[in-house]
Amino acid sequence: MEIDTSVLHKEGLFTAILKTVSDGITVIDKDLKILFQNEAIYQIFGLQIGRFCYNAYRGRNEPCEDCIILEVIKDGKPRKGLRDIQLPDGNILWLEFFSGPYKDPEGNIIGAVEVVRDVTEQVRITKECFTLRREMERQAKFENIITQSKQMKAIFRLIERVASTNSTVLITGESGTGKELIAKAILFNSNRKDKPYVTLNCGAIPENLLESELFGHVKGAFTGAVRDHAGLIETAAGGTLFLDEVGEIPLSLQVKLLRFFQEGESRRVGDTVTRKFDVRIISATNRNLEDGVKNGSFREDLFFRLSVIPVFIPPLRERKEDIPILTNHLLQRLCDIHGRAVPGISSEALKMLMDYSWPGNVRELENAIEYALHLTDEGHPIITEQLPPKISGKTQSPGVYQDFISIDTYTQQTILSLQSNRSEEDIARILGISRKNLWEKRKRWGIPRSK
Repeated sequence: MEIDTSVLHKEGLFTAILKTVSDGITVIDKDLKILFQNEAIYQIFGLQIGRFCYNAYRGRNEPCEDCIILEVIKDGKPRKGLRDIQLPDGNILWLEFFSGPYKDPEGNIIGAVEVVRDVTEQVRITKECFTLRREMERQAKFENIITQSKQMKAIFRLIERVASTNSTVLITGESGTGKELIAKAILFNSNRKDKPYVTLNCGAIPENLLESELFGHVKGAFTGAVRDHAGLIETAAGGTLFLDEVGEIPLSLQVKLLRFFQEGESRRVGDTVTRKFDVRIISATNRNLEDGVKNGSFREDLFFRLSVIPVFIPPLRERKEDIPILTNHLLQRLCDIHGRAVPGISSEALKMLMDYSWPGNVRELENAIEYALHLTDEGHPIITEQLPPKISGKTQSPGVYQDFISIDTYTQQTILSLQSNRSEEDIARILGISRKNLWEKRKRWGIPRSK
């Protein structure tokens, strides 16, 4: 049987359809007067035909400054958005709206049609989730440290009690646990937070330069000392000096550092003048200094001076309750950095993160999230296939070259292959690093310079 489709355009049936749909529909003329409203709009606002839309729906006496209807009438381009409406009883509705041009048979724009959907409940839930997430992060956050761990929160309580003192603090823990973040948390909760904060990585400075970095030198003290140089102790006067990798300080320098702890006095290399400085020392190491005391590589008296307040940062594998909140925090931060929109991580992928041992701690977790972020499509959550192979346990896809060496291995091989007939400057230039960086790598890997 052939159906006469013209019947669909009859006014009665068309009006019946408009009145039946659950979305609100309003037709507005060029003067912003309401020409038509369907049943859904009538149930919310009552009969408003003939009134100006801004008065009927928003209680205003003049058009809204950002009136979408006027823009649609002006250029004929459809628009959509979200806005709040205050009802006569004072309640607020959030409406998602879609506005398009209303044309006469000749194609002239004579008004606009607006379809609205009540999304008040969705907005409320979204706001509550956002507020809840922010509150959870606020409760879990101490300065820039995110945690749910009882161990870490105990550390925060200790920091709050000792931060305002002048006592030395020794922060220990594996690499990647966030020892410098703890040092900064101590600083920001101390009465020295507005004073100088100076950091020194004791393992990154050649032994013959470390004393000069700490205590300074005078002109002519040694070859290359062309002018007086203030040391970091002097630079940090009145504030805080953070000694990272303090376990790398050689024994010869430990004696001089101990004198500063005992007397508060410092003397530049090559100088005869001794000066006093008020500096709080916070130090950190991933080495066991007590073992160093036993084997003679670290002075016992200096160890006790450094560790008046000992703070041990547990590895991530011992506080796995932090992994979900850290993952969420790191993912949001990395999305902001890289301009990405990855909404989260699947439960299966999160379980893999929870099951992994994290030898590199929080730093390794951040690297894993960044790796997965770059493999994840926009708008989709991270899934197991996007995690690094050593975490997911999956081999690389066929066709991917797998016979590779790490950057560290490549660098070590390059140093060894070139050092017999190349200068340090040449090796550093070929590797694209500084001489200081080359020296650090030699020290870390135990590669001596060729004779």
